[in-house]
Formats: sequence, C-alpha cells, structure tokens
Amino acid sequence: MGRVKAWAMDREARASDRGSADRYYGRGPEPHIWLDNLGGNVVAEVDMTVEEVDAYFEGWWNEEDRKDWG
Repeated sequence: MGRVKAWAMDREARASDRGSADRYYGRGPEPHIWLDNLGGNVVAEVDMTVEEVDAYFEGWWNEEDRKDWG
C-alpha cells in the first residue's frame, strides 16, 4: 500500500506515520501527532486518545527500515 496524502489522513493514521518516522530516524518512542506537514501544529501524548497512542506505537514497532546516516 502506498503513502496517503497527509491532508487525507485521519489522526490515527497521522500518529502511525509519526511513530514510523521516529523509528526510521532512530528516535525513541514519544507519541505525538503532526496536524500539518511541517510539525508546526503538534498534538502531545496527553491530548491523544488511547487509539491514537496505540496507532503511534504500531507505526513505531512495525517500521523495519532505518535511515542510513553513513
């Protein structure tokens, strides 16, 4: 399945995308959601639903690729 345009993603999909990106770039898990494409409008974990946090961790744990900083 290909990437979905960010404007068409719901909050759970955005949370999963952020989890995947954090793992890809070698960052530890810290649930959050970007409501825009540049991280200017961020939802912190305390303001996320249980389903959104679960989606974040699903994205984080299922990301198998890693950024090659080489």
